[in-house]
Amino acid sequence: MTIIYVPVLRTAVSYTVSFGRRWSLLEQMLLLDLVASRRTVAQLADDANVSPRMVVEALINLLRENWIEIRADDKGVFFAATAVGSRRASERELPTKLGRDTRFTSLCFDQITGAWLRSDDLNLVYLQDLPEDANILDPVYKSWEQNDGSFRDLLYLDADQSLEPDEPRLKTPSRPFARFEISLGSITGLPGYAPLRLRRMLLELAEENGENEASSPNGLGVYKDEVRDTFLQEDIVVGGEAHLALVRRVLGEAATTVVLHSCFVHPEVFQKLLPDFEAAAKRKVRVELLWGLNRDPESTEKPRPVKDAERVLDQLAPDLRRRVQMSSSSSGSHAKIIIHDAADGSWRSAVGSCNFLSTWYDSLDVTICSRSPRLATLLLGWLVSAQLPAAGSWSPTARRLNRLWSAAHSSAANRGESGEHSITLLVDEDHYACIRQARDEAERRILIGCDLFGIAAETSAVVPLSRAAARGTKVHMFYQRPSRFLASEGYAPAEDGLLERGIRLEKIEKLHAKVLLWDDDTLAASSFNWLSTTVDGTRARGAELGLLLKGSGIVQLLKGALVGSSMGSIIVGAIGEPQTDA
Repeated sequence: MTIIYVPVLRTAVSYTVSFGRRWSLLEQMLLLDLVASRRTVAQLADDANVSPRMVVEALINLLRENWIEIRADDKGVFFAATAVGSRRASERELPTKLGRDTRFTSLCFDQITGAWLRSDDLNLVYLQDLPEDANILDPVYKSWEQNDGSFRDLLYLDADQSLEPDEPRLKTPSRPFARFEISLGSITGLPGYAPLRLRRMLLELAEENGENEASSPNGLGVYKDEVRDTFLQEDIVVGGEAHLALVRRVLGEAATTVVLHSCFVHPEVFQKLLPDFEAAAKRKVRVELLWGLNRDPESTEKPRPVKDAERVLDQLAPDLRRRVQMSSSSSGSHAKIIIHDAADGSWRSAVGSCNFLSTWYDSLDVTICSRSPRLATLLLGWLVSAQLPAAGSWSPTARRLNRLWSAAHSSAANRGESGEHSITLLVDEDHYACIRQARDEAERRILIGCDLFGIAAETSAVVPLSRAAARGTKVHMFYQRPSRFLASEGYAPAEDGLLERGIRLEKIEKLHAKVLLWDDDTLAASSFNWLSTTVDGTRARGAELGLLLKGSGIVQLLKGALVGSSMGSIIVGAIGEPQTDA
């Protein structure tokens, strides 16, 4: 057993919550419909694309406020808005009876990897109580970065509470140490929500001290509070046409809200999707469009102003245009995400490589769709943090996303996590840890592929995966093109040189997917260009987001999805057949 003490900054945190009865978007939509004309429960359920039970529950709440009334005649039982209800419906938001309160908790900032953890979930030891032979790590981070997407998910909220749109207040920290025990690949004292980069660091330090990591079946130990789901083949989306169908399906099925984050935007793509935005808005679905960068550093094409995309949206009728909003500010993120709510009140997510608002939908992209309630909350947390200003009041986009985060957080608390596969959210430096995990765990094969091959490939991927190849693991790398900087310097990926190091490198036209898989049960899909991108302190937190899936048969699900794509044949051959017991 190896015991490691990690320096942390422990701080008291106060934050403002609101509590009480809030009006849902469904209730507001129903009231607006009933102002226009009288309707039956069945008619309202069909128009809103939700179950009659949800409509009945919403109508009961409106009846209690005397905003609607029941009318019956020979044709049936109808509901209609009262005079008071009509006046309320004309307001931008329905009035709520909310109270405000201040809550307190204690959080710890890990000074080695920059992760936030709850103090209650750690075994904390102060300097005077450390043993004389304590294995203490030297701090890397001297202070914290509060604008972290995982920060808000650690704050405790009751079922009827929502986080107010202001920054939590942090007090002067104390400086204890978090105690972790590593034995047989399992880490005692590490909460399940800890980022992959912290897990890998602890395991690698223990291995340096002689701990046998390989004795653990998955190299991570067993953790509570995992994010989980059961993935089916249709949950892995491959190819341009499939991604276009995904966007249109989400816009057609969402109950009240769609949040779509694309790194780049292009007005012609907005024009292509305009009918789908319009149809969603007519169903009273709110569409939030977020973007990360205005200029692609790898493209020689002159960028179109973001305002050009706004002008396309302005073609919508004014009442529909109010429901399709585009953020006025960049998130600084390269992530590609869709989040939406379903008719049953659950939240769904899609994470991968497709730039939904700028692609021509003709590339080989890979996106993973999940029904995990907690994953949707985690992703919304990062999107909220990416919209927060350095100083001053929150933007309208940030406030709306904050309300969605509260709704998703409440749904996650009520539903819980279940499923055959575990999910780990990869954020920035976690991607490097993921490659090292592949190096240490893979026994038969590793496949890594992305759009670009750049100078960063040597240290981030080639060196660690060369070690795996030296042990007999088959390593395949795929890319579409060398990075612009690499090409300008007159360099090209050296396929022969990599082959001498046990790595097979192949070029695939129109490859835009960013995937990493090993053996039969582990798959990562992300926005991160594994072979070219450098994650450093100059980029925004949450610049790269991806998912790591673990569970039986997960790689074969990807293979099945690739078979349906004409561009996936080379990768299909590299994946091979699943391992069978002798």
